[in-house]
Amino acid sequence: MKSLKLFLFVTIMSSGFLKAQNNIRMTSYFDINDSKSYYIAWDIKTGKSIQYYWNGTDSRWDAFEINLPASPVPGALGNIMFDVYYDHTDKKAYYIAWDTKTGKSIQYYWNGTESKWSAFEINLPPSPLPGALGDILIKSYFDSNDSKAYYIVYDTNGGRSIQYYWNGNESKWNAFEINLPPKPLAGK
Repeated sequence: MKSLKLFLFVTIMSSGFLKAQNNIRMTSYFDINDSKSYYIAWDIKTGKSIQYYWNGTDSRWDAFEINLPASPVPGALGNIMFDVYYDHTDKKAYYIAWDTKTGKSIQYYWNGTESKWSAFEINLPPSPLPGALGDILIKSYFDSNDSKAYYIVYDTNGGRSIQYYWNGNESKWNAFEINLPPKPLAGK
């Protein structure tokens, strides 16, 4: 009986440990200004993140002292995800954090005046992909040709997506009228 209890205890403890290990995600960007790579690692359940940079003097990866907010999407119902793009025009990185259930997102930028990561006042719509059936994911990129950022928001259940672009004339994110096919992997 003792061995059965010990076995059950070890099994339960190890499954909890392994489950916690599956909560970690990472993404990166390259800063052309200082020719360095930067990484962010985060817990998808809480959104708590730590950024790393290469310390060439000590030949190691160091964590930044100032990181994104510990709760980057307040009130999130699903997992928290991040993506980043590097804007070659203003030579800065921009993070987007979002809730995989609702799609609610907040963009962050480095506020040099206050020495902290600040949230933009204008973000993607609170529900950027109405009617999504699966998790909502977002991929960002910066187009050097037109010096603009773009986001594609997509549903993991089928692949329906909407692409957004920054409309400087209206100071808001607009959805493109023409997007990828609703089922992008369906044959023609």
